[in-house]
Parts: sequence; structure tokens; C-alpha cells
Amino acid sequence: MREELTKREFSELVNSIGVPVGEGEQYLDTEKAPQKIAYWEFLWTDQMGSGDTYETVVRYQISYASNRARDEHLKALKQALNDAGLHPQFFHEYVKGTNGPGYHHWYCAVDVLEDVLEG
Repeated sequence: MREELTKREFSELVNSIGVPVGEGEQYLDTEKAPQKIAYWEFLWTDQMGSGDTYETVVRYQISYASNRARDEHLKALKQALNDAGLHPQFFHEYVKGTNGPGYHHWYCAVDVLEDVLEG
């Protein structure tokens, strides 16, 4: 069972689903598409290697918003994660709209290997 992706693999995976994708929590509110994916980092953990070198495991939340529950793009996201050897827990909530209809919000966490000190 695989536990983490590289940042490139992660980006390719979320962009392969066929819906708009954006980085950052605000993307859920600013993008008006009927289905969308937003992701953002929320945890860094150093992973020590041989010698004194290390990479960082960056945990990302992946949020999927849709006007329909359990639609085909949500299933495609889950299948893509499973195909990559990842089996995260998915959580669901219904978000009531304040000035319009609400939406279904599914979210999970995925670990990504990054060199956060580079660049």
C-alpha cells in the first residue's frame, strides 16, 4: 500500500478528473462551477533519510464540491486515488447556501513528498 505521492504526481492526479481544480480554500467559494476540486496544505512533517538529508511530507486536504451527491467525478477522484495505491477516508457534509443553493462537500487528506525549503 502506497502512502504518499510526489507533488508532480499529486497535481497530475487531481487535474485528471475533468473538473476545475484550484489550490487554496477560497477556490471553493470563488469558482462557480457545478463541480470543482480545491486542495491546500495543512501539515508539514520532516522525514529523515540517510545522513542528515530529509524531505518533507506535506499533508493536503482535497475538497470536492458538487451540486449532486456521489456524482461521477467524485467517483473518478476516489478511483484515481485508489489506482495510485492511496485509500484515504472521505468525509461528507452538505453546505447550505446563503444566497443560493447549497452543495455537497467531500474531503480527504493525502500525503505528498516535497522539498519545502527549495525555491
